[in-house]
Amino acid sequence: MKLSRTLTLNMSGEDINFLQTKLKNIGFFSGRISGYFGQDTLMAVTNFQREAGIKANGSVGSLVWNKLNNYGKIINEPEIVHEISYTTPNGLTIYDGLISEDDYYKDIVKKDIIWLHHSEGGSRPDWTISGWEKEYLKDVSGKLTYDSKGNVIPLKVGKAYVIGRKSSTTDDSSWDGKILRAFDDKYYAYHLGINTANSKDLNSRSIAIEICNYGPLTIGKDDRFYNYVNKPIDEKEVVKLDKPFRGYEYFERYTDTQIENLRNLLIYLINKHNIKIEGKIYNEKWFEYNNKVSGIKSHSNIRIDKYDIFPQKEMIQMLNSI
Repeated sequence: MKLSRTLTLNMSGEDINFLQTKLKNIGFFSGRISGYFGQDTLMAVTNFQREAGIKANGSVGSLVWNKLNNYGKIINEPEIVHEISYTTPNGLTIYDGLISEDDYYKDIVKKDIIWLHHSEGGSRPDWTISGWEKEYLKDVSGKLTYDSKGNVIPLKVGKAYVIGRKSSTTDDSSWDGKILRAFDDKYYAYHLGINTANSKDLNSRSIAIEICNYGPLTIGKDDRFYNYVNKPIDEKEVVKLDKPFRGYEYFERYTDTQIENLRNLLIYLINKHNIKIEGKIYNEKWFEYNNKVSGIKSHSNIRIDKYDIFPQKEMIQMLNSI
């Protein structure tokens, strides 16, 4: 069964029935198959999440669903259990990491902007996507809000595509350059984090791409490089900029595979949506704040508090090659 929504406490339906059956078959659920997400199902889900090494929040999104459906299987390519969505005309493979339909807007708006982000997180695009499914609307007191059917209301925050990275702390490169699609790029979700009158217009007209990357790094007392969560980064994965960008000189490197696959994805999207771009304009100054909102844009162009994306030399060379 295909997941069409994020499953949480007090929901009912055939998808809950399927969830309970899967959990029972692998020994995590011992209750009655009722199709109702009660406390017994919640406990089974959280126990499964702990076993699978996923944050135990009790909700079932695409990451949990994929783990559940592939539990116990031997995968030739470790952890890459997502189905191929399509292959672009220029040979780029896109995998499905689809979020619930409740987590994005299905309004179709003509696209004329491609926004580039990085995740400020680890190497796994599926982990990045699963985080969006845990973001819900809260009231002024910080409590979750519910719709008329008793379902939590999602924030609808996310990007259409996420590009994975090789690990900066291990030898695992299985996710390097792999692209997951969270939803069809003709739709949209909020991704800019701006509170302006034209926020909906900018978000709806755009296609957002996220690159897995921790961003700015600092040097510790031990002369090692650390990301913002104080995790050491392998020196081979560090890039030193010619001049500091927003106060930082060192960043986690965008890998060659990420940059090449981003190039192919950009070319595909530009042709598919007939997006007009300017050529040969990319340099260190391009990454700074500016008000022009068309073509290819960086999140740093519209947010002075953001570092995504930063002016790595190889990224600039790639953008100028399109």
